[in-house]
Amino acid sequence: MKKILIFLFLCLPMMASAQTTLTPEQKLEQAQRQLEEAKAALEQAKANAAKAKAEAEARAKKEAEAKAKADIEKKIAEMKAEAERLEREAAALTEAAKKAQTTTAAPTTKAPESSVTKATGTPTTSVTNTASDSWVVPTAAATAAARANKTMNTDSKANKDLYLQKGIIPEVNGQVVWTETFNVPGATADELYDKAFAYLTELTQGSNQLEGSKVALVNKGEHSIVATVREKLIFSSSFLSLDYTQFNYVLQATCRDGQATLTMNRLTYRYDVQGNVSDFNAEQWITDKHAVNKKQTRLLPVSGKFRRATIDRKNSIFEGFEQALK
Repeated sequence: MKKILIFLFLCLPMMASAQTTLTPEQKLEQAQRQLEEAKAALEQAKANAAKAKAEAEARAKKEAEAKAKADIEKKIAEMKAEAERLEREAAALTEAAKKAQTTTAAPTTKAPESSVTKATGTPTTSVTNTASDSWVVPTAAATAAARANKTMNTDSKANKDLYLQKGIIPEVNGQVVWTETFNVPGATADELYDKAFAYLTELTQGSNQLEGSKVALVNKGEHSIVATVREKLIFSSSFLSLDYTQFNYVLQATCRDGQATLTMNRLTYRYDVQGNVSDFNAEQWITDKHAVNKKQTRLLPVSGKFRRATIDRKNSIFEGFEQALK
């Protein structure tokens, strides 16, 4: 019996090996089952991936719609705030216009003529000049004499259609440039030069002027004057707030017998909103392309107010210059 048991134990491994050996038909069936299981797993993976993609797209769409809605609500709020500001500005302009009419109706006193004269009696401006046809920097004495020569009127006129006119911001070789020639029959170049100098001197020393605003160069021989202007361009003003930008530009006056030409160019802005400073130039900020909507029916909220205020200021300067020459 003991020998039989030992024999059986020795045969067990061979029996197990015989049981694990598969026939070719069994191997084929097993491979087919594995292939079908793999196909099923692949289809399930595809279905899971499609489901995940659809869910991701749905989430992205929902988030995009929520963001778009928030942006629209923010834009509406900004437009409402801008509309309220424009209404306040319109009210201020109306009040300024009323005051201007009252001031115009009141009698005015002619400013005294410059006390610096030539031997011929013609009013002149004192400058440090080593040659009659060279550019020089005007002296303090000339500036003081000029200030007593003319008082400016810088009131603006509100005209909605004016600001939307195509080409109201003129561009010359890609630069914003305003140039206008004023005819003054009977006036000599020297006389017009003195009046232009007085006007530009007064302008650069007004209440809204900033450091660096001055009559920078004069050329008595060519009857030309260059002023660099740095000033506050005010959009709206109230007891609690003041909305303005630093406005920089160059004015050049050139005089001839019976004519004087004024040019305004190199316009730039520095806008400070709660410590966030932005620098703009006129060519990329107030032109038709950048300040008016595509339908040309309205000004854009921010650049539009710069365009409006710039046009008003330009008109005020050129009108004041024309009056100064009379």
